[in-house]
Amino acid sequence: MKRLLLACVVALGVSAPAHAQISLFQDTSLMQAVSKGDVAGLKSQLLKGENANQADVYGKTVLMTAIGLSNPTMVSLLLDGGASANRADKAGNTPLLQAVESGNPDIVDILLKKGAKVDQDNREGVTPLMAAARTGRAELVDRLLKGGAKVDRADFTGRTALNWAQDGRNARVTTLLRQAGAR
Repeated sequence: MKRLLLACVVALGVSAPAHAQISLFQDTSLMQAVSKGDVAGLKSQLLKGENANQADVYGKTVLMTAIGLSNPTMVSLLLDGGASANRADKAGNTPLLQAVESGNPDIVDILLKKGAKVDQDNREGVTPLMAAARTGRAELVDRLLKGGAKVDRADFTGRTALNWAQDGRNARVTTLLRQAGAR
């Protein structure tokens, strides 16, 4: 990417310093620490006042990166350092939805305790409960229901969490949803 950018700058005869152009594509120190799983580096960057809500061009935050790495320690540090538990990326995906899709119950618990909105949907109308039901993750369905998830919400295609569970033929998830009042 850097070489392509430099080639474009040279070809266009742009007089701006190449470093200024390239630095737009470099990760911040905070993002680098999270990407490497460097807990000490993350703590250091947060103590220096780095913004815990930094995001890339797609809106993916450093918190989402930590969730993708299944690192509960980093998730907790970022939330304690001011990261929003509800900041969505450009597709509307929230940290909680990502944690559910990653299948990490510990991170789901952390996010719920830190105020993640249990029913916040993405641009397709998919909620974390629907995602858990779709993938057959009964433990996550149970946690989300206990966190107050509404069972009869529908996505933009009209499908509810129960519909997703039935399609996946997951009897345990279907039972949990019915016990919570899904029809």
